[in-house]
Amino acid sequence: MTFTDPQQLSAVLGLPFSEEQLAAISAPLEPGVIIAGAGSGKTTVMAARVVWLVGSGQVRPEQVLGLTFTRKAAGELGVRVRRALTAAGVLDDQEAGEELILTYDAFAGRLVAEHGLLLGVESDARLITGAARYRLAARVVNNAAGPLTQLSRLRPAMVVERLLQLSGELRSHLVSPEQVIAHAARVDAQVAAAPRNPRGDVYADLKLAQAAAAERVELAELVADYERLKRELGYVEFADQMATAAALAERVPSVGAALRAEFAVVLLDEYQDTSAAQASLLRSLFSGPDPAHGLGHPVTAVGDPCQAIYGWRGAAANNILDFARHFPTVQGRPAGAYALTVNRRSGQQVLDAANQLAATVRADPALAAHGLSLDLVAPPDTEPARVEARSFQTWPEEVAAIADRIVELHDTEAVADWSQIAVLGRRNSQVAAVYAALAERDVPAEIVGLGGLLELPIVTEVVATLTLLDDPAANPAAISLLTSPRWAIGLPDLALLGRRAQELVGDSAERPSLLEAAADLGGAGFSQAARQRLSRFAREFQGLRRHAADPVPELVRRVLATLGSVVEAEVAVRGASRPLARFVQAVSEYADIDAEAGLSGLLAYLEAEREYGTGLEQ
Repeated sequence: MTFTDPQQLSAVLGLPFSEEQLAAISAPLEPGVIIAGAGSGKTTVMAARVVWLVGSGQVRPEQVLGLTFTRKAAGELGVRVRRALTAAGVLDDQEAGEELILTYDAFAGRLVAEHGLLLGVESDARLITGAARYRLAARVVNNAAGPLTQLSRLRPAMVVERLLQLSGELRSHLVSPEQVIAHAARVDAQVAAAPRNPRGDVYADLKLAQAAAAERVELAELVADYERLKRELGYVEFADQMATAAALAERVPSVGAALRAEFAVVLLDEYQDTSAAQASLLRSLFSGPDPAHGLGHPVTAVGDPCQAIYGWRGAAANNILDFARHFPTVQGRPAGAYALTVNRRSGQQVLDAANQLAATVRADPALAAHGLSLDLVAPPDTEPARVEARSFQTWPEEVAAIADRIVELHDTEAVADWSQIAVLGRRNSQVAAVYAALAERDVPAEIVGLGGLLELPIVTEVVATLTLLDDPAANPAAISLLTSPRWAIGLPDLALLGRRAQELVGDSAERPSLLEAAADLGGAGFSQAARQRLSRFAREFQGLRRHAADPVPELVRRVLATLGSVVEAEVAVRGASRPLARFVQAVSEYADIDAEAGLSGLLAYLEAEREYGTGLEQ
């Protein structure tokens, strides 16, 4: 089937496209940017654009390259495109190829694998992510030559986190540790030459700037050691591959020429979340000084600066605001701009509130220059919505009110299905409290992500057990377990246990261990119940410690089996089976990423997720 009118798409695909959507779908085969508001059907529009370009004979399916951020999004876009092409009947040619839909990271990895040798980069490096990164960085910090005078105020775990954060930022912005150190030297020289206050001292703000630069130098030196260790071990990260791909695109013009010859049209999803390295890569490949070097190559970027979520890892919403300037047409004009403002997820009252909150971003001059109205509107037949806002004196009051409101919505049949309700929190530590409040009201709930799971009592007990297996002197974990409902050791007996632990180590430098004291209670005046429970506690751990060197997934399952009755009770009371299953799954994912790491590595990984929320990518 051949398309001659965009209106044919609505009939063939069975979708009531708006005029805005049809304008973006049938845009000329040249650079263009689609500012797609939340819920405005951008994925549907991207798939329909491929159908239009293929169905109107402008490109073949195998000449389409689509890039997005997650494997899930790439899979969804690929399915949508293929399904739409099939439904439209434009794949009658049996020799028609298939479009290529990848994540930005996978695309960079493919470039490095195919062309990395042109820059002397081997393609057989092992890709590492969260858990392995944390272990390597911790190794660098532990082995630092020092002295780390500026970083000495921080705990080692926080230094590791700062190291990884700076490493990622440098890669995302294509900056080297040496450039950071050189910049710090310039800051130091400028402070030294700056005017003094009336007492002849350096101004306080300048001292803070100088201290920050000095701390950054120490971190940059650690980053350089971290990058060196990765090279020695043959490891790379996604950010490394992206930086190498950007260098390839800039230094080896033949790479871009080959890609432009292979792909007649490029679709860039969620462009507002691209980093400096990603934007540089794409500009070098698909937008050059003249047509022979990419000027005017048909690239369509889709996104919304109001939905930028990756600023913490180097993304810049300005990338989409400046797209029209960075990707001009063959004639040198700014790329065409299109807006999708019809939101099909929410009622108009919700959108009115959203428009007010987003007004500052929407008023950006770069957007205003396109002459687009970006306020979201609902279709005319959308049912009314309601926005509620409440404030509370305390967090427990807020949690109770959230849970009660959810129950009320369900009981009054305003929301018939529990799964239609979502609760969003700003921090992982808030999630467990809401989950517990819902469980107390017999509301089925699921926690998404690992961070919130770690705050649940049953998961906390499992992690404390693992911690004590890894380090018998981890007394905070021992106290957490001994004072739990399962063991119920009272404060007087706990105080006696602490004194017994100190007696066992005497005047030596060895750390006292409550666990070892439980195995050797001596003649102290413990209550009979406490003595029996502490003895069982010690025997249980003695049995578990024989398996402490097992692969961590097997060890976690053994701990759960040991806690059997507690787990069963928790499942019965709070419906905790799904959180436990999710925790076991996270441990298995950790083991898949870093099979060489043992229990200590797992605990460091979990601690990073609890404190910083960066251990597990969503």
